[in-house]
Amino acid sequence: MGGLWVVLSGFNHAPDRTGAGAPPGATATAIGVTETPPASVRRRRVRRALVGGVLTGRLLALLLLVGGLVLLVGFLEGEQYRVRTVIVHGNRLAFADAVVRESGVLGQSVFRIDTQAVAERLVMHPAIAAATVRSIYPDTVVIELVERQPTSVWMTEQGNWLIDSEGRVIGNGEATDLPHVRVSGGFTLQPGERVPGTVARAVPELVKRYADRLAGLEYRPAEGLILVFAGGERIILGDAERLADQLAVLNALEAQGTSWLHLDLRDPDRPVLWRVGS
Repeated sequence: MGGLWVVLSGFNHAPDRTGAGAPPGATATAIGVTETPPASVRRRRVRRALVGGVLTGRLLALLLLVGGLVLLVGFLEGEQYRVRTVIVHGNRLAFADAVVRESGVLGQSVFRIDTQAVAERLVMHPAIAAATVRSIYPDTVVIELVERQPTSVWMTEQGNWLIDSEGRVIGNGEATDLPHVRVSGGFTLQPGERVPGTVARAVPELVKRYADRLAGLEYRPAEGLILVFAGGERIILGDAERLADQLAVLNALEAQGTSWLHLDLRDPDRPVLWRVGS
C-alpha cells in the first residue's frame, strides 16, 4: 500500500529534504499559510482610503463651485442686462440729463446697481431733497425725485437764484409768483450755497404782512435784510433772527405816529432811527 506525505511550513516529517524514504510515485505537497496584517496596519490603510476619498470629493466640489461662479458672472455681466434706459419722475428744477449723469447707472449691469448708494448720490444735487431708485429687469432704472421747493428769488448781478426755506441755493431760475430780493454789495451766490435761513424764512412773511405798502426787499452783506416801504422808509432787519420782536417795535413806532426815514432794528432792544428832516 502506498504512503502519503504532507509537508507543512515549518515542519518536515520526511526523512530528508529529497523525499528519500517516500514510497515510489508519492508526491510531496507544500501547504502555505498567509499571515494576516496587524490591526494598526489595517487602520492606516482605512484612514488613507477615507482621506483620499474626502479630498477627492472636496476637489470635485470646489471645481464645480468655481465653474458655477464663472457661469454666473458671465450671465450677470451679459450685455442684455446692462442698463440702457433711465426713467426720471418728479424733476422740474433738475434737468433729466443731469440726473441721469449723476446717477452713473447707464451701461452698468442691472444686477450690480446699489440703489441706495445711487439715491444718496442724487440728493447731493442742490435741487433734490429725496430720491428713490428702482432696478427693473432686464435693462431699466426708474428714479423718483422729490425736489426742494423755492420760496423766494434772489436777484444778483450774475442772475436770479431760487432759494428754499432753509436758505439753500437750489439753482438759477425765475419764478414770478415768488417774492424777490435784490442783492447788492458784491454778494454772489452759487448752487448749493446758503443764505441765512432766518432771512429766507422772513421774506415770505414780510411780503404777506406788508404787501399793500411794500416797495421791495434788499439784502446787503453788511446790513442783512432790508425792508423798503413805498414811502421810502427803510427798515434794517439784519439776519432777522428776532423777527417777531423787530416787527413789534416797528408796529409800536407806527402806532405812536412817529415819522422816520431810516430804522435800524438789528437789535430790537436798541432801535436806531433817523427822523424825517434830521
